Amino acid sequence: MKKIILLFSLAILFSCSSEDNERVLLDNYYNPPNWIQGVWINPDVPTSGFEFRESDFCLITISNTLCYKQTYSQVDDFSVYEEISNIRYFTTTTIAGAEYNYEFEKVSENSIKWVNDINNVILVKQ
Repeated sequence: MKKIILLFSLAILFSCSSEDNERVLLDNYYNPPNWIQGVWINPDVPTSGFEFRESDFCLITISNTLCYKQTYSQVDDFSVYEEISNIRYFTTTTIAGAEYNYEFEKVSENSIKWVNDINNVILVKQ
């Protein structure tokens, strides 16, 4: 029986790859990885994109920049779930029961892919 438990424990230990250095966070703060921090714009629609700050996540539109933490952190039901690796950043923001999901993949040092249900958009770092 001890051999089975040991074998099972080793299988779990070695099946978890640290290759992507992935971590999962759940709190009221954003922790975008260094590789994604900055302003990223859609070259086809230069007035839209995203800004990733050290501890905030912002949407850029024609008329303004909306930063989630800065705008909504005082709402009672505000939480941030993140999956972070050296090639992927996924976040779910909950505000008053509504969830907003965003997923990004690193393409190169100067471009990322915004993965969404409609189409995948390549964004360029400014």
